[in-house]
Amino acid sequence: MMRNYLIIAESGFGGVSLGYNICTRLSDNIIWFFSENPLTVKRIINSYNTKPKIQSFSSRNFNIANLNEINIILSKTIDTYRGRTSVYLSLISELILVHGLEKTYLFLSNLMNKVEGKDGAVIGLMVRHAQSVRDIVLISRLFSDIFHLETEFNDGKPELKLRSEMPINEKFIFDVYYSEYRIELPGEIMDYIARAEDG
Repeated sequence: MMRNYLIIAESGFGGVSLGYNICTRLSDNIIWFFSENPLTVKRIINSYNTKPKIQSFSSRNFNIANLNEINIILSKTIDTYRGRTSVYLSLISELILVHGLEKTYLFLSNLMNKVEGKDGAVIGLMVRHAQSVRDIVLISRLFSDIFHLETEFNDGKPELKLRSEMPINEKFIFDVYYSEYRIELPGEIMDYIARAEDG
């Protein structure tokens, strides 16, 4: 069974780009449902050297208030891929705002069962402070690995830290670097993801 990853981050490109990077580590096939500005998504994709087979769906082009529509899009799209597929949901916070916690939880649970049945993985993003701690706790229980992308300021310069809720090589906190719209995963995180998917 593949792992599922949840990222909790401030609003902005950082968490979105981190999630996309993880997707590219998991498979060459990506289905991405997003609510970010399409130009931001394009810039993130173009900032990476990898060129996966990706189909992206903006909330501007489907009805975010209709969970059945998302399910139909996913079912039709995932059947066009061969091999493992990463399904990236960078709009979990928006789903909670529109549908509430209970409906979003059930939707994600059913979606994960569908994706895992295809030997795929789900990568989710939640925006910190966009929902209650209670909401984050319940949604996070659906995911095997949870990462918090946090910003610290040193002499006025932002420094990114990645905090894992699970120990990785007996560590919980890792330095993260970025260039333009690209977030560099620490080597230990990349090795951890590779070992998890191979094993």
